[in-house]
Amino acid sequence: MHFLIGIWSAFLGTWIRIGIHIFPHTIHPMVVHFPIALLYLALAVDILGKFVKTPERFLDRASFWLTVLGFLAGAVAAAMGVISEQFVKWNPTTLAILRAHQRDAVLTGIFAFLAIIARLIARYPFARMGRTNQWSFFHSNRGRSTGLSTLFLFLAVVMITLTGTLGGTMVYHYGVGIRHVSYINPLKKK
Repeated sequence: MHFLIGIWSAFLGTWIRIGIHIFPHTIHPMVVHFPIALLYLALAVDILGKFVKTPERFLDRASFWLTVLGFLAGAVAAAMGVISEQFVKWNPTTLAILRAHQRDAVLTGIFAFLAIIARLIARYPFARMGRTNQWSFFHSNRGRSTGLSTLFLFLAVVMITLTGTLGGTMVYHYGVGIRHVSYINPLKKK
């Protein structure tokens, strides 16, 4: 186990050393909206697909690919978050919020991943591949929305909402990552 932790630490340290020279300190807020939008849209399309039947289960497949893209975008946002946190001065309160934010982000990823796995396992019941068809991922008749995959996707959306709430709390209540600029309040009387 110590070996795996050592490998992870070396990988993370290398990523940070390279990333802080390539990406701006505001990279995480720039990319974090993609997984949020994609996972919300995946859930909406998934629920819509349960009520509206489309040719070749288009909404089922669209929801599956939106979930995959949301999961991948979340991984990118997490990697960029590791870079952005290097530019911030932390205090005990904001550090505790950061840890909760990271925990909830990991849970979001786990639930999105479980939704993908549940859909990969589920086959469309009416589809049977003929012996003449060559197997490929895109024609394997997988990706059907099930109650379990919808539940996992719903939990991913709940967790990404909580993650975003904690991120917003760090920024708007504690000024994490904000360069303080003096300004004149136009409503204040002289």
